Amino acid sequence: MHFIIIGSSTGGPRVLFDIFSGIPALPVTIIIVQHMPFSTTPRFAKRLSQLCRMNVIIPSDEELIKPESLYIAPGDNHLIIKDNQKILLTSTEKVNFVRPSIDVTMLSLRQDSRYQYTGIILSGMGCDGAEGLAFMKNLGAKTIVQDPETCIIRSMPESAIRLSNIDKILHPLEIRSFLLSLK
Repeated sequence: MHFIIIGSSTGGPRVLFDIFSGIPALPVTIIIVQHMPFSTTPRFAKRLSQLCRMNVIIPSDEELIKPESLYIAPGDNHLIIKDNQKILLTSTEKVNFVRPSIDVTMLSLRQDSRYQYTGIILSGMGCDGAEGLAFMKNLGAKTIVQDPETCIIRSMPESAIRLSNIDKILHPLEIRSFLLSLK
């Protein structure tokens, strides 16, 4: 299975809508951690499901992870990937001043030769995702950040670039092309 973890904050929904517009069902598992309150998560998920052919899911606690699905971390909950097979949700303390935290999700992945990993950080304020992306890089993941020049708020991708040796710095449509290459 190929896990793709995408983290974003301010400016992220618009970029995600551009990236996923017209995306077919892909043979990967995508988890999106978007900083947002719980009340907006269903509308966000509905819009993504209208734009792409992936199976878009707001997971429940202890939900088994299915391939060819796109999971959205519910607002106000950290999403933890247990043993690379199950989603756990928790409302423990905020990390990097946010919940859900991208770092919490990325840091919960476990090294396993049966899995491939890709980590992507998009537009956003703060440093959430930088530590997680560096951790994923150590797992052998491909690491990608949105070109800060194309971000509404550039500090999240810039923090990741400072902390880790990023594989690619891409414009949103190049990130879309990367996803399409996984068909």
